[in-house]
Amino acid sequence: MWPNVVIIFVGLLLAGCDPFYGVESRAKLAGPVDVECVNAALGSVSEAWPVTHQRREDHSTEVLPKERNVATIAHDWVYGEGGSDILEIIQGPDGWNFRNSRSRMGVAVPHDEMARFVPLMQKVNRAIETRCGLPVANLKATAVGDTRSSDI
Repeated sequence: MWPNVVIIFVGLLLAGCDPFYGVESRAKLAGPVDVECVNAALGSVSEAWPVTHQRREDHSTEVLPKERNVATIAHDWVYGEGGSDILEIIQGPDGWNFRNSRSRMGVAVPHDEMARFVPLMQKVNRAIETRCGLPVANLKATAVGDTRSSDI
C-alpha cells in the first residue's frame, strides 16, 4: 500500500511543476533601490499603463551554511498588455535582484506577443535607468523555459 501512496504523491508533485515560458531581462543590483523612483519611472511609460504595485515580505530561518534569520522583501509591479508583464525587485540577504518579464506557466507565449513586449520591456528598463540610476537599460531579453535559444 505505501509504495502506491508514494507513487501517487510523487506523480501529483511532478504534475504541479509546470515550467514557465516567455521572455525576461534580469540583473543583480548593488542596491539600495528607491522603490518610489521605480514606481514613478514605470508610471512615466504610457504603454505600461495601468500599473499596480504590491509589496511582499517573508521572514524565515536558514540553517546552512550557518543558522541565520532572513528577511526577503519583494516589490512586484504588474503592467502592460492585459496585466501580463511583471517587474520584480527583490531585496534578500544576498543583495537586490531585478527581473522584468512576460511569461506563462505551461504554455508558450506567442511569438507576436513577445515581439510586442520586448520593446516595451526595454523602454521600461531605460526609464528606470534614466530616472533611478539602476544599470538595467542594456539588459538582454532572454528566453525563459526554452533551452534551444538564449537570447530573443
